[in-house]
Amino acid sequence: MKPLRNRLFLAVALGHMMTDIFNSAGPVLIVFLSVPLGLTNAQVGLAASLYALGGSVGQPLFGWLGDRFGNRWLSGVGVAWVAGFMALTTIVARRGTFAWVLVPYALAAFGSAAFHPTGVASAADSVLRRAATATAVFFLFGQIGLATGPVLAGFLLERIGLLGVQLLALVAIPVVALVLTAPHAAGQHGHSHPPATGEMAVEQRGRIAWGAIVVLAVLAAARSWAQLGTVNFLPKLFQEKGWDPTAYGAITGTMWFASAILGVLAGQAADRWGRRQVLFGAMFAAVLPLYLLPLTNNWLAFPLALLAGGLTGAPHSIIVVIVQALLPGRKAMASGIALGFIFAMGAVANLGIGWLADLWTLPVAMQLGAGMALLSAVLALVLPPTRKGVAHAET
Repeated sequence: MKPLRNRLFLAVALGHMMTDIFNSAGPVLIVFLSVPLGLTNAQVGLAASLYALGGSVGQPLFGWLGDRFGNRWLSGVGVAWVAGFMALTTIVARRGTFAWVLVPYALAAFGSAAFHPTGVASAADSVLRRAATATAVFFLFGQIGLATGPVLAGFLLERIGLLGVQLLALVAIPVVALVLTAPHAAGQHGHSHPPATGEMAVEQRGRIAWGAIVVLAVLAAARSWAQLGTVNFLPKLFQEKGWDPTAYGAITGTMWFASAILGVLAGQAADRWGRRQVLFGAMFAAVLPLYLLPLTNNWLAFPLALLAGGLTGAPHSIIVVIVQALLPGRKAMASGIALGFIFAMGAVANLGIGWLADLWTLPVAMQLGAGMALLSAVLALVLPPTRKGVAHAET
């Protein structure tokens, strides 16, 4: 893949993978701590929600800062921040209470908020002639990190305890150095972008389609419940079924891994058959595995996690691209708004599932994700075309 020959792209892609390793390791860490700290499902959901909110609310601001002053430094500091505060969480957990653990754990998410919008903009700018391919591969690296994080965390926590997360944070140091020393992309030297010309100028002067934005927002919120709410509670679900940390870390990683593979394929399919069609097909097909997964307690859980993760994760990059088209402007800020909203809705899902799990049971609360997937599929059908000149492909 030609983007991998570019030093800046390789740096931010590896930074994305490292950042998302800690993002997905976090829920496994909290579930591991739930036994010694005596946490309820609602408290597990609160921790996941605070982390998701921290990773979402700052993304538009960090995106604007990246557009204005350059993306590289924010990306490097973001990786270092999330790794450092996740390690600090394990140190506090040895002597602190749940309230004290929440502080560094929630703060760690701001590193993710700083990295994502600036990283995706750098990835697109690093290989301008292959921006779409570069963005898809960039998200692939992140999904690989999301798939690897729970597996690594579960294995290390079971074998050497909290020290494992601290050792994992040390691995981030060379990645941080690589990002900070990478060359600038064109137009990323700490100044505002030059005035847009040609096709880009037309896009930036276009009117904002508010009706489409509302539909897309509800669709993205329902998808976040189905995907992020499910994957964040997957460790807790199988811990309650008697699985050990390595096993529930592995099935969580399986769900993320499937999302990594289908995410790239879905982007290619969307370019060929239309974004709405792919969004509908993926989310509609996810309904059955999302409904059955919480009821399963044997090897069938793994193929169900593959299906649920792959199908709900596939629309991720498509939604970001649609937002960039619907919100004319700069790439980093548009990406920050899209990713920030997705993560924020994931936080709402975590709170809702945690509260409902204590009210009913965790499997029943997680099955609501199937209904959310169905809702997002229906909304995909009424989403208007977002690409000029290809409306015939999206009807």
